[in-house]
Amino acid sequence: MDDASIIFGEPIAKDVDPNKLNINISEAAKSHSSMTYTTDIGTLKLIFENMTLRSSSLANANLNDPMEKERVGVKDFAKGRFITCFCQSDHELVPFWMYYGKKVRKNKIMMRFNNFASNFENCVYTDYALVADNKKCAFMSEQLGNIINNSCGSDIGDYDLRGFIDALLMFDVEYVSCKDDIFTSSYDGNTNVEFGRIMNQNMPALSIKGFDPTVLGKQKSNPWEYEQETRILCALSGDQKPGWEYIDLRLKPELFRGLTIILSP
Repeated sequence: MDDASIIFGEPIAKDVDPNKLNINISEAAKSHSSMTYTTDIGTLKLIFENMTLRSSSLANANLNDPMEKERVGVKDFAKGRFITCFCQSDHELVPFWMYYGKKVRKNKIMMRFNNFASNFENCVYTDYALVADNKKCAFMSEQLGNIINNSCGSDIGDYDLRGFIDALLMFDVEYVSCKDDIFTSSYDGNTNVEFGRIMNQNMPALSIKGFDPTVLGKQKSNPWEYEQETRILCALSGDQKPGWEYIDLRLKPELFRGLTIILSP
């Protein structure tokens, strides 16, 4: 019998229908008064014009701490996880003006949103997002099943069906010691399951390879603790790796209620 594999998915939030998008917002993320997003004036224009916010592939994002994706055994799954990063601090942090946004500091801005974690679905669309060439990336839903059943391949109409989002998380990043074994532990392994013994038959044991990519994008080393980072993470189903560099989350007008824009000093 051929070996099989199992890929662990994100924990299902309470009362979530397993056939629909798993939206899991941590209680810690709900406790902050605001969420700050640092960018530049050109990107600000695109955010308002397109009503989208970019979520970059963890494999391609410009990470200041590469340790967060270098997890033994599951590094390749970073291609199927996409992050949007905010600062939960109510005060301006000088390093953000130095290192975030594009290179010309005078063109940088901070967008300070009222915390929308407790009001997420009124601020962000969860029917589909956008990928390159303005194609739609579907979220897990009954509608997705209908789209797949009517498709003739990996592409139908405006949809790119090489991947779909089955979990959307919002959480505070955990900061741990650079020497913590969370960065060096292996997140894959083998186990043998003897179905023959279970079914009272003479069958060889089935070797199952397990992968746990849920650790990706959750922790950073503590030199970066000053960032006070909260993230939205979009996770594609299973081992899907469609090669997207980003996913653009579609925004509702409610997200901009009370928005403050801070110009670079």
